[in-house]
Amino acid sequence: MKKYLTYVLAIVFLIFLTSTITFAAGEKLTVWVGGHVVEQEETWKEIIADFTKQTGIDVEYQLIGFEVYYDKLVTAYTAGQGPDVCFADLGGWVPTFAAQGWLEPMDNMLATTKTTEQIWPNLWPTVTYQGKRYGLPWYTDCRLLLYNTKMFTDAGLDPNKPPITWDDLLATAQKLTDESKKIYGYGVTGAKSETATLAYMIYLYGAGGEFLTGDYGKAAFNTPEGLAALKFYAEFFTKYKVSPPGTPSYTEDDYRTMMSQNQVAMAIGGPWSFPLIEMANPKIKGNYTVATHPYKTTPASVLGGWASVIAKTSTQKEAAWKFVDFITSYKVWMKWIEKHGGPMPTRQDVCKDAPAFKTDPKWQIIFETFPHAKVRPPIPQYPQISNQIQTMIQDVLTGKATPEDAIKKAEEEVNKLLAK
Repeated sequence: MKKYLTYVLAIVFLIFLTSTITFAAGEKLTVWVGGHVVEQEETWKEIIADFTKQTGIDVEYQLIGFEVYYDKLVTAYTAGQGPDVCFADLGGWVPTFAAQGWLEPMDNMLATTKTTEQIWPNLWPTVTYQGKRYGLPWYTDCRLLLYNTKMFTDAGLDPNKPPITWDDLLATAQKLTDESKKIYGYGVTGAKSETATLAYMIYLYGAGGEFLTGDYGKAAFNTPEGLAALKFYAEFFTKYKVSPPGTPSYTEDDYRTMMSQNQVAMAIGGPWSFPLIEMANPKIKGNYTVATHPYKTTPASVLGGWASVIAKTSTQKEAAWKFVDFITSYKVWMKWIEKHGGPMPTRQDVCKDAPAFKTDPKWQIIFETFPHAKVRPPIPQYPQISNQIQTMIQDVLTGKATPEDAIKKAEEEVNKLLAK
């Protein structure tokens, strides 16, 4: 009887264990994707289907627009309901989320893949917090001058001679602007968006200025260089009227669409822009290109992109890592570039091997610029700091404050954040 009871209990335990394992295996991996790549919905569908076919892991995914993505992530993480895997902007999001205890350290996982050997070295600081890596960079970029070559030709300008200095940029924008036809030379990002901060950084660094002190302890932008950058950037709209009337509410995305329709000739863009501008208007293919963004004293660029991260609360960390490693694989990236021609992979081998990159002169400019592009401060306070810069820019564009007052206020608020 005792042996029989033991046998029955063993069977019951095995049934319970099997049902538990089956439930865990059947649980869907949740993935959130943000950034410009959300527009390639069909490609994501194919890639995720391939992942499920190869691993047997079902994935429930959401493609979320950039403007609402950060707030949605923060809300979910705060409630302990974040996705297993998500994309985090390389502009301070990873250290911010890691400092809150929301992310799983990935060093042990990263040690199991050769992918890490191929990641551009200057990207690792963007996903590092207190000596640990919390993400695997997925795609990256550097910001340049994106411009419509047809509009240059129509205005009697040589599209092979883009502006080099700030003075050149203004003169070129004025020649390209025809307000009576609603055609504008240069698009200024004025909406409260991360892209506005990035634009200011390019002008700041191009004037020889610095954003924060070397130890990230204080603001360093309220200087003659920083003020000159703010004034010049804003005056495209406030003084020279070479940026559209809706400038205070426009982002890079708006200008890319306008450029595809021959309404805005120049704006800040980069490798992510290529597939998207052609999606907006396939006829523009061959009629746009990029150049180093014009500068005052020194060429400058800022890098960006996205990293895959895993939630600390995820109950499927092994499956999550398999997904992160899969989408960053050589094979997946080569397929993506073959279909879309961009954005820029974080893998150096794909950048070197992809046929589309070898034959496109735009990419040679990008690869020359990227190793010198600066990172945004990899500190938890960065998203809040960026918000202060966005407010500074919008206040000047809308006439709410003078450049002098706006930059002083931004400096004070940034220093408060850094003192916490």
